[in-house]
Amino acid sequence: MLGGDPVVFLIGSLYLIPALLIAIPVHEIGHALAATAMGDPVPRNRGFLRPDPRIHLNVYGVIAVFLANVGWGNPVPINEYRLRGIGGRVIYALAGPAANLLVAIVFGAVVRVLIALGAPPIPVTLSQPPLGYVSTIAYAIFFLNLSIFAFQLLPVPGLDGWRVIEALFRHRNPRFFFTVSANTQTIWIVCAAVIFLGPYLLHFSVLGAVVGIFYQPASTAILGQCAGYVSLDPCPLSGRF
Repeated sequence: MLGGDPVVFLIGSLYLIPALLIAIPVHEIGHALAATAMGDPVPRNRGFLRPDPRIHLNVYGVIAVFLANVGWGNPVPINEYRLRGIGGRVIYALAGPAANLLVAIVFGAVVRVLIALGAPPIPVTLSQPPLGYVSTIAYAIFFLNLSIFAFQLLPVPGLDGWRVIEALFRHRNPRFFFTVSANTQTIWIVCAAVIFLGPYLLHFSVLGAVVGIFYQPASTAILGQCAGYVSLDPCPLSGRF
């Protein structure tokens, strides 16, 4: 799952620092804006509308960014009863991924412009022209935002994809969703085992495959191609950084 060259991994990780300082706060601010728009004052009162990384960054989510190129932040505190029923809860859940997708579209356009101006396509070396460093940073920001967008849409408890499912169906079977919520930690342990053992037992990246369901078509639409990063390849038939 990790890049075979430790130098490439280190360089790629350095470029991820500005990317995560944008992608994770953007995701959580997206949630906060949606809740605030529906009349919930809690995110504003708790400071979650501010782009301050110290508020939004979660230590485990940051570690996941470097190890797996996906991540998460500190959940936005909300008053769920202010979210205006099922539709409001769905909008709240999707607002975070939508914010990441919007940023990915912007930086994807920046990458395409820089390459058209002569920047090397997604460079991987320390020695490169100045425009190459700029395009690599822009690509890292594009990639991590799109990666978090795709990862958060997965139907796993704790992620936004599961929040959508819960909003739509919890009223039909509340006991099931209560049981899942009570066992979220166990579910994540199982998922982590599958993610890290999958490449050795199944000979392919489980995380890359499932994230690729949303990442690959979005990347192709925005960049005209699909490409991964040092620790995540959601495009098995395409290039990788």
